[in-house]
Amino acid sequence: MKLRMLALVLVLGISLLLAACGGGGQTGGGQTGGGQTGGATGTPEPVTIQIGSDGENLAFDKKELTVKAGQQVTLEFKNNSVAQQHNWVLVKGGETVASQIANDGLVAGLEKEYLPEDQSNIIAHTGVVEPEASASITFTAPAAGTYLYICTVPGHYPLMQGTLIVQ
Repeated sequence: MKLRMLALVLVLGISLLLAACGGGGQTGGGQTGGGQTGGATGTPEPVTIQIGSDGENLAFDKKELTVKAGQQVTLEFKNNSVAQQHNWVLVKGGETVASQIANDGLVAGLEKEYLPEDQSNIIAHTGVVEPEASASITFTAPAAGTYLYICTVPGHYPLMQGTLIVQ
């Protein structure tokens, strides 16, 4: 009986040790990029970010995301609404540019994913995501700075926005 208990404690202890030492997974709960660099090139390791809509509110569930300049970013967007469509659009510019993209997206309509024809001020975007569905995109983080991400579905901007901080 004592031997069996000792073996159980030993197995449990080794399991806990391995779990504590194990790596992998996302950094920051999917919110922020890791600080590691890859190999001799100094290029940041790729990162996966998970973000979603905040239920039926016109908001994203994360208001701020952080990545490294030049980092490969995979963004997984989950539309947590049961009734509304949403998208995720990363803007190259501030409020004025974001407002113009949203207005031009309104004119473009659903058939063009509420995105303007001229996408020169858009760094990355998902298409329109139906309620309770998801979309994933991969892009390279731009130069260091602060960028807005918005939803261009009519009526959602300027309430539905956040900030991507690129270090």
